[in-house]
Parts: sequence; structure tokens; C-alpha cells
Amino acid sequence: MDFVVLGAGMMGRAVVYDLARARDVRRLIVADFDLGRAREVAGKFGRAKARAAFADVRETSKLARLLRGATAVVNCTQYNWNLEVMKAALAARVNYLDLGGLYHMTRRQFSMDADFRRVGKIAIAGMGGAPGTTNIMARHLCDRMGRVDSIVVYNASTDLRHYESPIAYTFSIATILDELTLAPVAFRGGRFVERPLLSDPVEGRFPAPIGKVTLRNSIHSELGTLPDSFRGKGVKDVYFKINYPPELVGLVRNLTEVGFTSRELVGVNGSRVAPRDVLLALLNRNAPKQAARDIETIRVVVKGRRGGRRVAASAESTAKYTSAPAFSAVARDTGFPAAIGALMLGRGQYSGLGVQAPENVVPPEPFFRELAARNMPVRVRNLPRVTN
Repeated sequence: MDFVVLGAGMMGRAVVYDLARARDVRRLIVADFDLGRAREVAGKFGRAKARAAFADVRETSKLARLLRGATAVVNCTQYNWNLEVMKAALAARVNYLDLGGLYHMTRRQFSMDADFRRVGKIAIAGMGGAPGTTNIMARHLCDRMGRVDSIVVYNASTDLRHYESPIAYTFSIATILDELTLAPVAFRGGRFVERPLLSDPVEGRFPAPIGKVTLRNSIHSELGTLPDSFRGKGVKDVYFKINYPPELVGLVRNLTEVGFTSRELVGVNGSRVAPRDVLLALLNRNAPKQAARDIETIRVVVKGRRGGRRVAASAESTAKYTSAPAFSAVARDTGFPAAIGALMLGRGQYSGLGVQAPENVVPPEPFFRELAARNMPVRVRNLPRVTN
């Protein structure tokens, strides 16, 4: 199998590391707009299997030439480029996987379903941890029930490292800004609705050292597929909830109030700039140099009926940071599932055509075994019906 990993950031390097250690992977291309970063990741994480390449996702024909002949491309770029990368994968006639699209992009990606079916290829939208593992957990739990009433995805984490700045993060700061500034979408009473930012708080208890945290609504990719995937089982409510450090939430709120997260161009000394672009440049320039020491748990709770009886069950997986190699928990439980999804596809452990959600094509049990082999086992348990 040959793969192209597009994007050599925190998630991309975890994908490269995992793929390079699979015996049946022959070659890897690590592609990025920053060729120096691609070379660093290929050399450090790709063993002798990887080579680096320059890639500009805006140049569809050139990117398609780079992708041609690969088993699949694993898209680890910023989610707003998903459609551009899909167009290149389509032109190259290769399979495609990405890490998610924050609901709106995920929904748009399904407009290319007929195109991928026409060329006999599959594009999996959201094959990371959340989304990805969470979607497959939902499939496993929902298949145990005759009727599904609700699905709630929880994402809880903590970082043991102390940072001087409240702007400390373990994945794309651009995505974090979107999650903290775009209106959350929920599936409530059988229809999609927008909710206020960080609304509907709930308390949750998670494995130590996360402990008891408050989780709130946030925009996320699971809402882009789960309601449709389980509509046939009667699902009426689907939510995604996450905890963010209060200091970070407060800072982003203040920046938003004065306009720093706006995409609208403003005049500055004769030029026109988007405040958000300036903010992102500053945040990336001043990003913490220390590696995160984070722990993250993703949990899915499904309530429904089985044999006429009300039931509830949960599935959860916890990831911890590693020092050798230096990966954050978020990088591990996002990048490794994407690599697993690509490997299982290449090995023929699942198949499909068109644009697909992971819950509809990836078989849970083999996927869970692969997670366990990477020290991220999935724990499934029955719950009292009253449990959140």
C-alpha cells in the first residue's frame, strides 16, 4: 500500500508515524505547503518509507498528479480545504479520508458523493477521533438497540503542563477559534437547530486526572452525519459537548467582542486585512514551545429501547500524551484513527463508494482492536437509563 499524507502538522505527523510502522505500507509521501516541515516529518517519523513533497491544495491538477497511484490520501490540512483536496483525489481517482469538517463543511462534502461513485472510489468524511472514533462508537451502541432516542458525544480533556499564556492548544488554533465563535448545531426534537455559544452546560465525570468537568455545546462534525445515519432508528436528539479551559474561553470572548475574530476586511494604513488572519498569525508565532502533557477522553452515550425496554449504554476511549515520540493525546487519538481507517481500507476490511460517514462503513470491532493495540482501548458499558 502507498499513501499520501497531506499536511505535516501535529495530526499529520501522527498519521505518518503510524502508517510507517505498518509492514504492508511500502511508500509514504508527506506533502505540505511548507516543504521544510514536510521533510522534517518524513525524516523523523516516516522511517525509510517516506519522502517529502511540496503541495498547494489550490492547484488541483498538480496535487492530483502527486496523488495518482496512491491507495488513499489522508487529508490533515485545515478543514476549510477539504473540498479542494477532494477535487484532487477525484481527478487522481484515489480514495480519500479527512479529520472532519465542523458540520458545515462536512455537509457540503456530500455534494461530491455521485462524483466519487462514478470513479469507483470512497471518500470518508471525518475519520479522526472526534469525529471518527466517536462515530464508530455510536454505530456500535446503536446496533445494540432496536430504537434510538438520543446520541450525545462528549469530549473531555486536561493538560498537566502549566503555561504562562492562556493561549495553549493541542490542535489547530484556527479550528479552536471556530469552535468557540461559530454557533453550535444540535439535532433537537428531530430537526437541526442552532444553539447559543457554549450553551446547555452539563457536568461529567471522567477518568483521572480529568475528573469532574463542565461540558457545553460546540459546533462539530458528528452533527453532520449521525442524525441522518440513525434516522431510520428514530433518533430525535444528537448533541456534541466539550470542555474548554475557562481562561481560553474568556480570552476568545473578549477578542470576539472587539472584532479580532472577524473575517470581514478592515482598512489598516491603506491596506485591507481580516482581523482573524492577523490574530492567527500572532497566535501561531507565539505558540507555546513546550509539548503538551494532555489526557483526553471521548465518550458517546446512546439512549433508546431494546425489546420494548428503555436502555442506555456508553463507549469511551482515553488517550494520553507520549514523550517518545512526543505526541499530544489529541494528536494520538486523532492521527492514529485516521491511519487505522486508511490501513483497514487498503487491506479490504471495509469498502464502499461515494462520500461516506465512518459510522456507515468502518466495522467497529476490528477498529476497536486496532485502537487497543495503540493503547487507546474502547470501554463499553450499560448505564442506568437516567445517566447523562
